[in-house]
Amino acid sequence: MNRTLISTLEQLRIAKVQVLSLSMRKQISLFDFETGPEIIFNGFNSIILYQGGLDKLYEECKKSLEHELNQMVQSPVDLKMSLDLSRFEIKAFKNRYFPKDNEIVLFNRVEFNKTPMADLSNNLSLKKK
Repeated sequence: MNRTLISTLEQLRIAKVQVLSLSMRKQISLFDFETGPEIIFNGFNSIILYQGGLDKLYEECKKSLEHELNQMVQSPVDLKMSLDLSRFEIKAFKNRYFPKDNEIVLFNRVEFNKTPMADLSNNLSLKKK
C-alpha cells in the first residue's frame, strides 16, 4: 500500500506545464479558425484526462488498502500503525505542497516549459522556386 500511496502523492506533487506554440486550432465560425497554443499539464492534454489519471491512481490506492485489510497478514496493532503512518504522510504532504495561506508555494512548484517555434524561413523544401 505504501508504494502505491507514495507514487500517487508523487504524481500530485508534480506541476509541469508545457506550452506548444500555435499547435491548436479552435473553430470560431463555419469558415474561421483561431490558432492558439496547446497546453499540456503533467503529460495530459486536458483537465478531463488528468482527472481520469488521478482517479486511476486513487482507485489503485483503495484496492491496495482493501487487499491489505482483507488479507490481515499483519496483526491489528501493526495494521493500525501502518494506516496511521499513511494518514500522517498524507497530512504532511498536503500541508507542505498545498498550504492554505501561502499561494507562493503553489506557484513555485509549477515548472513551465515553452516549446520554441520552429524557424521555417531557412527550410529549403518550403522556399518558393
